[in-house]
Amino acid sequence: MASEDNTRQPLRTYRGNCHCKAFVYEVQLPEIKAVKQCNCSICHKKGYLWVLAQETGHFKIVKGGEDTLSSYTFNTKNRIHKVHTLQNVDTWALQKERIDWAKVEPMYIVPEHKGAEPSANIEGGKLYKGGCHCGAVTVAVMSKPLDETFEDGGLECNCSICERNGYVWMYPLNEQVVLHAEEPANIGRYAFSMNMFNKTFCKICGVNLTDEYNAEHNEERKARRPEHAEKWEAWARRHHPVNLRVLPEVDSSKMSRRYGKLYTGIPPLYENP
Repeated sequence: MASEDNTRQPLRTYRGNCHCKAFVYEVQLPEIKAVKQCNCSICHKKGYLWVLAQETGHFKIVKGGEDTLSSYTFNTKNRIHKVHTLQNVDTWALQKERIDWAKVEPMYIVPEHKGAEPSANIEGGKLYKGGCHCGAVTVAVMSKPLDETFEDGGLECNCSICERNGYVWMYPLNEQVVLHAEEPANIGRYAFSMNMFNKTFCKICGVNLTDEYNAEHNEERKARRPEHAEKWEAWARRHHPVNLRVLPEVDSSKMSRRYGKLYTGIPPLYENP
C-alpha cells in the first residue's frame, strides 16, 4: 500500500521489460529512492526488490500480455508471481527496507537434492545443496566454506541479465557442481548475446540457478563474436558459476561482496526496448 508521503509526490513514468523483450510495460511511480527487500523463500531466491504502484491504472502493458509471462503460485496460493523489472534504475544505490517474512507460517521446506554429488575433492571443503523454489531443479556444490572467510566473496553484476535476475555469483569449476532434475525438461536454458553461456532456471517456478557453458553454439555464431570472445570461451569451458541465492545454508550478506560495474560495456551491447 502506498504511504501518505508517496501519494503527494509527483509521478514519473518508468519503463520495464523482460530480458528477451517479449514483455514491455510502463508504470507510474514517485521517483524510486527506496525499495522493500523481503527475505522469504521466494523473494530471496529471486533477489526481488519491491516497489508498489499506487493504483492499478498506473500500470500499462506496451508489448505482450499477462499470458506472455509464466505464473507461479505456492503456499496458500493467494499470490500469482509475475514479476516485472524496471529499466535504468541503479539498484545498488537504493535504500533498502528489509522485511522479515522468512519465518511466516507455513514454513518453507527446502527441497532435497536427489542427484549425484560433485567429483571435486577440496581440502577443507564442504558440500552445499540447494535448488529452485518448487524443488524441480536442484544443485550440489563442493567448495571451501561459503562464509565471511571465503576469499572470492560473492559477485553482483550490473549487466542486462544479472541486474534483472538478482544473481549473487560464485565461480566454481565444472567438477565442483552438479545441476540435477528428475525431469530434465524442467531445466530451462536461456542464451543471448555471444550465446556462450546458458543461464539455467527452473521452468516451473522461474528461479535462476547457474551459468553453464553452451556447448551447442554453432560456428556461424562463433564467427560473429567480437575478438575478445576467445578468452571468455576458454574460461567458460572450465567453470560452472552458481547463484548463491539458491543455497539455503549460505548467508551471502555476511560474505564480502564484489560489484562488477564494467560488464555493461562488453559488446554486443544490450538495448532496452
